Amino acid sequence: MLGGANGPGFLMTKNFFVIKRYNAADSYALGVGLLADEIAGYGGMKQRWPRPDGTLDMKEKFELQTRMQALGYYDGKIDGNFGSGSKAAITAIQQRLGMSVDGQPSRVLLDALRN
Repeated sequence: MLGGANGPGFLMTKNFFVIKRYNAADSYALGVGLLADEIAGYGGMKQRWPRPDGTLDMKEKFELQTRMQALGYYDGKIDGNFGSGSKAAITAIQQRLGMSVDGQPSRVLLDALRN
């Protein structure tokens, strides 16, 4: 249960530990195993990985960058990655809206831009 009690569970077979001989990270071996399952036609995980409250998924990250760009705060690539340009835009918007300023993407910020 790499994702904890609320995350997906995985049955690890010998292959998992063979993969870990190449790279000892659980996340690497899990990624290789999930990719192999997809290629074999078994499908992906049935339960989402747990995320902290307020964390954005990839679709929401793209939406946040798009909304910041439409407001003229962000002129970078819409890629869902939050580098220095995205963080500067977030900081400026948080200051303008009187929010707590931390430069981090959040659902609270996205919801504020949706309104």
